[in-house]
Amino acid sequence: MRLLLAATLGVLALLAAGTATAAPSAALNPSSGCDLAVINDWADNNRVDKIYAIPCYTQAIQRLSSYPDLEGYSSAADDIHDALLAALRQDRGGGGTGGGPSTGGPDNPSGPGDGTTAPKPHKSFITRLSDRLGPGNAQSIPLPLLVLGGLALLLLLAAGATWIARRFQARRLAPAPAPARRP
Repeated sequence: MRLLLAATLGVLALLAAGTATAAPSAALNPSSGCDLAVINDWADNNRVDKIYAIPCYTQAIQRLSSYPDLEGYSSAADDIHDALLAALRQDRGGGGTGGGPSTGGPDNPSGPGDGTTAPKPHKSFITRLSDRLGPGNAQSIPLPLLVLGGLALLLLLAAGATWIARRFQARRLAPAPAPARRP
């Protein structure tokens, strides 16, 4: 019984540690700003779709050093630099004062003022499900890792249930003492 309680507490501790590490570091680092938004925009589809203030791009390229896999094995720095050059050509070096994306751009090509919006394309059930379950930004835990963690938890629960079933079965099958014979 003590072993089962210890195993249950261990699994709960692992789950608590997993949810504690799943919190984005943006919540832990209040100084994160538009640079993280640029990186998350790039991580969505390997290109920067929105237009940000000019300093956001350079800060995002500098922040990539904290993601060695992104920096070394992807084209993130080059893609963000290309987006910076496109923003410079469009802005002519002015840069925005805000840290967020502008209202115009590829996601809203009509821009503010004319009151029209582009129709949203119809998404299939699988696409909607993967968008809902998939990682939301560059700092979230990858979906395959979550699936493997869930599988490991199921295997641990199955092993615990098997152990408990064998213990109960061993108690039931214990032979009763033979009655004493009278001569």
